[in-house]
Amino acid sequence: MRIREFLSSFSYVKAHIRDWEEEIVGIAQNSKDVRPGYAFFALVGSSCDGHAFLWEAVDRGARLLVGEREEPFLTLGEDISWVCVEQSRRALALASHAFFGFPSQRMHVVGVTGTNGKTTTCFLIQSILEKSGVPCGLLTTARNIVGPFEWEPPNTTMESLFLAQSLRRMETLGIHHAVLEVSSHGLALWRVEGILFDVAVFTNIVPEHLEFHRTFEHYWRSKKRLAEMVEENLSKPFPRVIVANGEDEHILAMVRSLGVPLLRFGFLKGLEVQAACVQWDHSSSIFQALTPWGHFEVFLPLPGKHNVYNALGAIAVGLALGVCREAIQEGLRHPRRVPGRWEVIEAPQGFKVIVDFAHNWHGLEHALRTAKALKPRRLITVFGCGGERDRSKRPQMGRVVAAFSDVCIVTTDNPRGEDPLQTAQDAVWGIEEIAREKPVEWFVILDRVEAIRLALSLAREGDVVFLAGKGPERFQVYATGSVPHNDYEVARQLLFPEGRRDVVHP
Repeated sequence: MRIREFLSSFSYVKAHIRDWEEEIVGIAQNSKDVRPGYAFFALVGSSCDGHAFLWEAVDRGARLLVGEREEPFLTLGEDISWVCVEQSRRALALASHAFFGFPSQRMHVVGVTGTNGKTTTCFLIQSILEKSGVPCGLLTTARNIVGPFEWEPPNTTMESLFLAQSLRRMETLGIHHAVLEVSSHGLALWRVEGILFDVAVFTNIVPEHLEFHRTFEHYWRSKKRLAEMVEENLSKPFPRVIVANGEDEHILAMVRSLGVPLLRFGFLKGLEVQAACVQWDHSSSIFQALTPWGHFEVFLPLPGKHNVYNALGAIAVGLALGVCREAIQEGLRHPRRVPGRWEVIEAPQGFKVIVDFAHNWHGLEHALRTAKALKPRRLITVFGCGGERDRSKRPQMGRVVAAFSDVCIVTTDNPRGEDPLQTAQDAVWGIEEIAREKPVEWFVILDRVEAIRLALSLAREGDVVFLAGKGPERFQVYATGSVPHNDYEVARQLLFPEGRRDVVHP
């Protein structure tokens, strides 16, 4: 793509171009990825400023530099082409989709957002579409799947360059449906800009990530952007629809006024997609789906009311896209395993270990309520609070865990650069509030491996040990770096030590 054509994909404030007809052969947002003929985008993050790496990009052969400040470019000399824009991330998104031929223009694209349930809902939608005979790509926080290729992503929503590359790869492989997990960060930081969404799914919204958004209003507006992108998508022949949790007033206030068909789901009468006659055990749920397209029974190999909500959202998407009820039933009966979501280990001592990604008070409440409904002898919960994240939610997490658990073990969950003892103490405030009202035993064990070891040593036949927060994650993040850690593997090694490698301590 020539520089002239490349720059027509986004607006800019000022440009110094040596030759408008030179070819751009690739794009990089990391200076280490630059190759001769590439365009390099200097992104400004919370801890790193890409403008500091302009010279490295030039030394590696960058043909065009894009950034937000003119001053750093003036030191590079007349032979270097550069462009100054208002938002490097937005420019990167628009340029990436143009460079890869705007693949979303020819695809059915479903975006799923919300505070909790995004990943599971994405997996269920993909399963429904594939059981209907439609190949479907999947881009989520837990796993990315493009045809035969699978990999674990670094972010909930990847940077725009990698999203554009992934969509292009799908199209090349003949995959014309894609399901994307869309985070509030991804929306606020322009990572999904340039994608033409046909369907937006809203699972639920409660205050979250306020260390980034600062206010719930900003968080809410970031989420709303996905609905607006569906409304703005007027160039494709595919049906547009917004699928929303009809019991969440924050979501309904967000989508009511938009000129896009709305499908609401939930347990309340009058919603378009409704669940009735719900039953669940420790490993599955059964319910009746009541819809305008008819009523049918659903078996879901995931337990709990929160997973029924996730299934209802997926059902609504399937029905809106014309999938028959038999494919919907089959897709929900046999979805791919969702890594780190309600993974059960049967201990030889007769208790169960459940590993789940629930990492905020809302997710913990749903998951622990489900675990408690299974009537365990005792519920032993291991959890932590993320370092350098919204501190105000930590006491609430402690309150929720203590309200449902008989034993609470407070530990670390990606302390990052914050004192782990401080994050634990913030959670303890909430536990102590509940402990004044009901009997609850609690411990603070900052070594997460030792915390899990203690939980397993305390468990007896009929108990449930709930390992919350890490789910599919394979590392603990400290100020000094990342240490390998996976709750499921640690629990397995401690329960079945013979023939397994040693657990890793931080």
